[in-house]
Amino acid sequence: MPSWAVWIGVGIACVIAEIFTTGFFVFWFGIGAFLAAAASRWLDLPGQIVLFVASSFVLVISSRRIFGGLSGRAGEVRTNVDALIGTTGYVTEAISGDALPGKVKVGGEIWTAVSEGGMRIPEGAKVSVLRVEGVHLVVRAHDEPTAP
Repeated sequence: MPSWAVWIGVGIACVIAEIFTTGFFVFWFGIGAFLAAAASRWLDLPGQIVLFVASSFVLVISSRRIFGGLSGRAGEVRTNVDALIGTTGYVTEAISGDALPGKVKVGGEIWTAVSEGGMRIPEGAKVSVLRVEGVHLVVRAHDEPTAP
């Protein structure tokens, strides 16, 4: 069987596999296989393999840089509870430390909250949401010093 036919088969298999995967990754190996098939007229098998590997690598790296924003990683939009991170809220029920969570109003909703480091935060204090752990928000009072 001629090498170009093998490369065409590999390319078609990669393109079909891309249909069943996410991330637009396998597709580039298919393109690399098609390039190797096209070059099989001028290159021996080791040269075809080098072309396949090199072109696939360049295409994968280039597409990650060019299309990285489309995957939601670059400039990603946070949703659900992740959207609360970095927002400001007010303590509606004093937070007495890790063992005794309090309540915080953030974005019009009341959440159970604990303070970072187990610090006591009085009712009415302004807080920032640092993260979500389980069903609790972890907050820091605005007047607490921040780490350098």
